[in-house]
Amino acid sequence: LSRQLAVIEQRVQATQGAPRKRFISPATQETPYALYYDQLRRNIELRGTEHFPQVDGQKLYGELVMVITIDSQGRLLSTDIAEPSGTPLLDERAAAIVRGTAPFGPFSARMRQQADQIVVVSRFRFGRDNSLSTRMLAPREE
Repeated sequence: LSRQLAVIEQRVQATQGAPRKRFISPATQETPYALYYDQLRRNIELRGTEHFPQVDGQKLYGELVMVITIDSQGRLLSTDIAEPSGTPLLDERAAAIVRGTAPFGPFSARMRQQADQIVVVSRFRFGRDNSLSTRMLAPREE
């Protein structure tokens, strides 16, 4: 029992200083998060459409899934490709589009009370109509 309590105490101490993360999914119904995500999505789609990925004059089409982490000041902390498109250059350009869109707006006071960071999982689709569309996905349980 003492060993188990020691392990539990170590885990608690290790996580006490960690940032509070909020995973945003399609099921998220709180208005501040939904509004924040909608603005984030619009800005990324606009930049992605204006700076549509291409190489040597050829447009790059495809889909990928990206995990985007943002802090409470609206700074981009990370972009991780969860499901690659199969075209590494497209994946790189998609991450560059998100980096180029940042910083995003700071969290509202209500959001800051609940989280230090938000994590959004989103499908990026670079379509034949030369536009970027994104769709939020539910994070996978591990």
